[in-house]
Amino acid sequence: MTFIQAYEQMWLNYTNFRGRANRPAYWKAVAVNLVLSIIFLFVTGHSSAATTIADLYSLAAFIPGLALTIRRLHDTNRRGWWWLIILIPIAGPITLLVLLAMRSYPSANEWGSPPAQGYTQNT
Repeated sequence: MTFIQAYEQMWLNYTNFRGRANRPAYWKAVAVNLVLSIIFLFVTGHSSAATTIADLYSLAAFIPGLALTIRRLHDTNRRGWWWLIILIPIAGPITLLVLLAMRSYPSANEWGSPPAQGYTQNT
């Protein structure tokens, strides 16, 4: 799966809070999202319209990013509610980062079989 395909799948599965997302698919989508956010950051310094566009992009990308994060946590055999650990100052974001960087759970779990190409859907 390429970076663009991973990013596209993030948007296509924005309502899918079930299933699994493997580590490469997650980090590739995050990388593209980060690059776009940095581009918007540089553009926002020049006009208020660009600031509005950057804010709208951030708002629009929140739910797809959250769904992707939850599917990634499912892939490590954890419930999606683990993303709330980010609310704990300092230790929470570090812990979530470690959980997202962990290897995929090698066998099937309650969210499906391990994804071969990035994502599985569990309906």
